[in-house]
Amino acid sequence: AETLRIIKEEAGYVRFEVERQLARSLRMQRNGQEFEGSVVSTNFYSAQPFGILDGIDYQFTGFVRRVEVEKIRQLHETRDICLLTTLGVSPSGEVFNVNSECLAARVAGALGASKVLYFTEKDMELKHRVHKNKIQSLRLSDARALLDYYGLKCDSRGFVKQGNEDLDEDKLDVLLRIGWGMQALSQGVKRAHIISPKFGAVLQELYTRDGSGTLLSGDLYEGIRRATVHDVSGIHDLISPLIQKGTLVDRPKATLEREIDHYYVLSRDNFVVACGQLKLFPGGFAEIGCLVVSKDYRSRGRGDAMLGYLERLALINGASTIFVLSTQTMEWFLERGFGEAPVSELPEQRQELYNHRRASKIYLKKIESQRDLDASELWWNR
Repeated sequence: AETLRIIKEEAGYVRFEVERQLARSLRMQRNGQEFEGSVVSTNFYSAQPFGILDGIDYQFTGFVRRVEVEKIRQLHETRDICLLTTLGVSPSGEVFNVNSECLAARVAGALGASKVLYFTEKDMELKHRVHKNKIQSLRLSDARALLDYYGLKCDSRGFVKQGNEDLDEDKLDVLLRIGWGMQALSQGVKRAHIISPKFGAVLQELYTRDGSGTLLSGDLYEGIRRATVHDVSGIHDLISPLIQKGTLVDRPKATLEREIDHYYVLSRDNFVVACGQLKLFPGGFAEIGCLVVSKDYRSRGRGDAMLGYLERLALINGASTIFVLSTQTMEWFLERGFGEAPVSELPEQRQELYNHRRASKIYLKKIESQRDLDASELWWNR
């Protein structure tokens, strides 16, 4: 009870200070007008106790039971800022202390947020052990492997299991933020950002290409792999209707088998539901072709996933300019950052192979970093 009293005092003090700072910022005039909105703090969620785990009674420690989504959204519609504390109240009126990072993940997921931001305690960054470069982005599977390596696990209720007791506090702090970011992604949030608490870090992370921290995102490319000769029939069946319509150039099975190393497929239950072709050219050029999705799987982001996968693969292999040739799906590529270009902008080797009778339109796209591709993924499934 005494510990809970202290937590209430600290939570109240922090809440007041944050509210005071936010209120002051909201009242700062821009072009003679105040920002229309207020800071609102109330019981936006209910909590329930951890109970007894492995013989330990966690008493007043709890986790999120329910998020009042509609209340929060109503306030957002009037441009109000919702301020939550770590103290949640149960339906019976009991007060429980909730892990703040877990609370953020749960609320962001309930609201369907596109991003959640976590700050580390100190100015820290994640670096590659071999290359020593800052790791700008992590896929969910990579983040999970990283935490498994260090014996860490953050469950959905906010409970942390630590297998390695020798981790220093700073490293543990970063790894835990990654763990809570993983929880946010599992709740449906599209992106989680791990940022150091330094001046301008948020603006740099959100509005610059390279960002300031590490970005966590889901495994959007699960199921995509390099094709093998066993996929030739599946690919041919998938593209044949488009060949018959004249949308695609004819690709006999013998041609597919000969060029199979350039093809990638998305499969479900050993059935090819999407395919794409990637060819690299000198001078940092890469061509994406034969991008097809089964009609039963369209409008589910499969085409975006295949395109994104091939773009990342091209970038990894040193390409910075990606081009496609199309006679029917020009608008689809324009919506995804490609721009029309003349034949003269193709690599010389590809110009020689260009079919002037078919007169396909050419579209180019410049890619400079992984962050460019990370940003484009937010528009998937529009």
